[in-house]
Amino acid sequence: MLIALVLDQDENIVPIIDGTILRIYDTESGTYQDYPNPALHLKEGRRGAVLRFAQEKGATVFASPPKTFCELSYAKAQENHIQFCQLHGQIKFDTFQELLNHGKVLIKNHLPAQEIVPS
Repeated sequence: MLIALVLDQDENIVPIIDGTILRIYDTESGTYQDYPNPALHLKEGRRGAVLRFAQEKGATVFASPPKTFCELSYAKAQENHIQFCQLHGQIKFDTFQELLNHGKVLIKNHLPAQEIVPS
């Protein structure tokens, strides 16, 4: 499974528009590939651009701290059958890996409405 995560410079998983790195993590091999966050240089459609890029790279799951998606990007993610690792705040990537490996990160088809920001 390929999971998309957006990271800041300290490797904290953050909402799509807050990080500088888009990481595609392969849970089968334990490897990842980093890309510059496509949202950095856009004024609008930033969340959607990151979602599209992640999907082009094969990601089917998105690590999602609160406020990762807006209404439009969330609807698009659902339309494209993206699943979500709901995070309750920022955590470091290595902590996420450990939690995932121990089955403590759930993969869901939906996120709570209060975690989605208005478009």
